[in-house]
Amino acid sequence: MATGSTTGQRELDGRDRQILHLVQRDATLAQSEIARQVGLSTAAVHERLKKLEAAGVIRRWTAVVDPAAVGVQVTAFVEVFLEHPRFEPAFIDRLLQLDEVLECHHVTGDFSLLLKVRVQDIAGLQRLLHDQVASQEGLRQTRTVVVLSTAKEETYVSPETRERMQP
Repeated sequence: MATGSTTGQRELDGRDRQILHLVQRDATLAQSEIARQVGLSTAAVHERLKKLEAAGVIRRWTAVVDPAAVGVQVTAFVEVFLEHPRFEPAFIDRLLQLDEVLECHHVTGDFSLLLKVRVQDIAGLQRLLHDQVASQEGLRQTRTVVVLSTAKEETYVSPETRERMQP
């Protein structure tokens, strides 16, 4: 099993990485099937998964839902420019309460934050931007880009090491 390193990051061994690959691709796989594929006992896989969760490597178990199947038709990216960094904590606290905001990133460039949002329709995007985002103290400017179509969108994070990925 992996151990912690002095850099604060958790070192993962090859089996941890195999397990992470398998559960990211299909979290419904039985632990016995994972065990068979990685060459461990079911109990060992169970223990590793628990340790990966406890260490925060696996943040949570979730379902990936097709937005269109639940009536969410619009994806947009919103660049946010705040007047001063002192407004950022309260602004981010508000964003954390909004289910429509899927991601919030600090970015380089002219804007402070980049948001990924999903809403039912354009009217919903307008309401979100006007009622929830623009109403926050310290907001100077936003710039919104609406997604027309998506060629790739993943939640998968490669557990491979840099050395293993190179040919």
